[in-house]
Amino acid sequence: MVMKTISLLSRITLLSVAFGIAGVTAAVAQTASTPGTSTAGSSTHAPLLTADEKAQLTKDHDAVLAANPDLKTQGDNLKKQSDALKAQGANASQADKDDIKAMHKEYEQKVHAAMLALDPSIAPILAKLAAAHPSK
Repeated sequence: MVMKTISLLSRITLLSVAFGIAGVTAAVAQTASTPGTSTAGSSTHAPLLTADEKAQLTKDHDAVLAANPDLKTQGDNLKKQSDALKAQGANASQADKDDIKAMHKEYEQKVHAAMLALDPSIAPILAKLAAAHPSK
């Protein structure tokens, strides 16, 4: 579960300004291979978001982090903590994993709220992401 969250934040990192988070842009990066390019044994399915939705999500996410340096700093610190936990491998305690997961969720909620305040038209995209990841 933590690895899924850490992977999620890693994807956010690539699409925002060297960070990630959580969940918002994770689905942006989480697209299956395009039809006809699948590898043996894997299934293909449509990407979760359209190119326009991805672009809007990335633009708003970047704008939120640029306008909220404290939020960016919080995300950077969370990424460092996640990386440190990941480096512990099997030695990481379940309590630490649960704590990181809770912090990721809280951070993602803050980013989503800030994105909605900046651009309310992004609500359907965030709803689509939430529906695709109900365990978050």
